[in-house]
Amino acid sequence: MQFPKISPQISQIIGQRQCFKGLLNERRVFPTPWHWCVHGLGIGQEATGFDPEKSDRLLKISFALSRKNNSSYNIFAHHLLNGILARCEAVSFNSYLAQERSHDEFKSAINQLPSEPWQYARACALLTESLVKVGQLEPYRHLVRWHLERALEQVAKLDLSSDKLRYEQLQLFANLLLAVGQAEFTDLLVLQQENGDTYTDKALQLATTISDIFYRGRGSAIIFSVLAIIGCREQVCTGEQNHLQTLLDIFDSELSDSLRRDSDGVHEGSDYYLFPLSLILNAIAVLDCPDYLTYKRDWGKQAVSLYHTLSPTSQASQITFFIYALDNLGVLHVYVPDIVTFFHQCMEGYIQSTDGFRVDAYLRCTYLIHLACQLGCPDILHPCIWSIFSDTATEIFGSDHYLENTYGSSYMVAAYALSAFDRIGKLDMLFSPELRLPDAIARFQDNPESTAINSPKTVFALIEAGLRMRPIGSCDTPLFQKVHIDK
Repeated sequence: MQFPKISPQISQIIGQRQCFKGLLNERRVFPTPWHWCVHGLGIGQEATGFDPEKSDRLLKISFALSRKNNSSYNIFAHHLLNGILARCEAVSFNSYLAQERSHDEFKSAINQLPSEPWQYARACALLTESLVKVGQLEPYRHLVRWHLERALEQVAKLDLSSDKLRYEQLQLFANLLLAVGQAEFTDLLVLQQENGDTYTDKALQLATTISDIFYRGRGSAIIFSVLAIIGCREQVCTGEQNHLQTLLDIFDSELSDSLRRDSDGVHEGSDYYLFPLSLILNAIAVLDCPDYLTYKRDWGKQAVSLYHTLSPTSQASQITFFIYALDNLGVLHVYVPDIVTFFHQCMEGYIQSTDGFRVDAYLRCTYLIHLACQLGCPDILHPCIWSIFSDTATEIFGSDHYLENTYGSSYMVAAYALSAFDRIGKLDMLFSPELRLPDAIARFQDNPESTAINSPKTVFALIEAGLRMRPIGSCDTPLFQKVHIDK
């Protein structure tokens, strides 16, 4: 596969963001493919304007996904994507017909909301976020509010037995509460359940039931950030139960134990501690609670120390979380004087340490691709990164050799591939003879359980790419314009 060059339009957009200068607040809060593709948070950043060819390609991929797995969620998502693309076309070309088409598709998406509680909650949040970002919430405001309230009720009633499932439940709360904030349905934030708790209370209580710090740390950090964004900061770090302080107490006491954990195929050793810690540090920045940086220990120094113990492959996937946390806290320059050199060292270390055949190679490469673009230096990417990335994707698409690996799902690889190629303005690479994503989707071999977990990630990536076709220069939503990160 030929090494893709950055399109002039994309280079111009990247140039405006050099080395984290002028980033939107939403990017600072949700800066990675893990946020966008895995959890559907912060989707649609860095708008590039409407592109008819890109629109057609996204619809072909979405149609292939619906044809492969004709679930109610995929049908809903296909209508939602159609509505987003038609709306972007209407704005770009001042087209009445495109606007009418978008209205029909949004109505169909609402009518096709899935009934299964997990998918229903995910779909309601995605629908709301999308309508807000394309400026089309008002025609459906009352209906969307009704669905969001119903989704919150259903998620609150889930009674789950494992830390991982409770972590996923907490992520659903984050999606729904963020959607409530985006839509300005503030009454839902104080709505009490039968026991008198609000949904924000329930989310914070749920976090305390997760014993595994890998899940508790990540889930808590995300819900803390969301609560800060929607105006519920005091519930996190003041009052009778200081949730932030409690979380740091746990991390202070369990540092040694977490480093001895067995690998899950991607994470190993210090990964299990630094990944959630980086998210917690970012949450501290969003919460504007800098005093907690030195509670029990110097958490910034701890993160830096842990980062340097990571293997080169782990550094490749952790670097973005790590440096955004430091930058949002205003201390990046203290620990990383030259961020471009730091990135280059990380990339070279990864290239020298990998054979390119690990099932998770696509994941590491995606992080490096996005970060190079965010730093304003996409040309620094070594051709090996693209070779490893495309070779891994080609190998996994349609193969049944990786079904036992958590990160070997074809749907997850498709999501990350979509994200990476869209970011550089080269979505056509997914239609190259080597990848041919729409055809590859027909051969995906994931088992039903894996499909249920991972196909929504492909949907997130599709909606993310669709929302990026809003007009160039699209700013933060009103909710994120209120966020103040004192860096």
